[in-house]
Amino acid sequence: MKGSPAPRLIVSEDPRSFSAEAYRVLRTNLHYANPDTPLRRVLVTSTAPGEGKSTTLGNLAVTLAQAERSVLVVDADLRRPVVHQVFKQRATPGLTSYLAGDALLEAVITKTGIANLSVVTSGPTPPNPAELLASRRMREFLDAVVERYDMVLLDSPPVLAVTDASALASMMDGVIFVVGSGKIPFAALRRAKAQIEAAQGRILGVVVNQFDARATDGYSKAYYQRYYGRDR
Repeated sequence: MKGSPAPRLIVSEDPRSFSAEAYRVLRTNLHYANPDTPLRRVLVTSTAPGEGKSTTLGNLAVTLAQAERSVLVVDADLRRPVVHQVFKQRATPGLTSYLAGDALLEAVITKTGIANLSVVTSGPTPPNPAELLASRRMREFLDAVVERYDMVLLDSPPVLAVTDASALASMMDGVIFVVGSGKIPFAALRRAKAQIEAAQGRILGVVVNQFDARATDGYSKAYYQRYYGRDR
């Protein structure tokens, strides 16, 4: 939303926090999601706006880079892009510049201040986002970048808002759903799941975000703080 603060990279800002550890757990779970064939292309999406998909993507990317994996974050949310804000990069040229044939691949990939982590921002806002993302040029882009990086993470618009995520799903090794705790009806979640599966996408799992630890008496957080001797 306009005027909203950029998602925080808590893994970099406060690496010993409970939240940062939760993202490292996500990294581990992703690693074991497909042990025989490493995941190379992963889409991060949500059911509706405001569930924290971009925050999750950014922090997951940092944890993967900290594990000495080369990571590329691609802003495929061509309608409300925020990756350039998260990593403090220019928005253009970016993905749409490449897809429209206005820029070479090397011109749209930018290194961040985090070792092993690069980004492709969204680029100029196009009139036809879903068509661009479903294009042969997008497949060629993904084939090219997966040869250069260990992991390519894509941010996309929410599934029920527009068709963009469904257009990308079949090109991915897997899809991660970010769900705001208590915000989305189960019926909406089922519809979003059905849309991704209808597009031949593989759902790797769900990240429950914005969870109130007080609902479970805060046990996990309390044990984490006790282990590290911290009171946060």
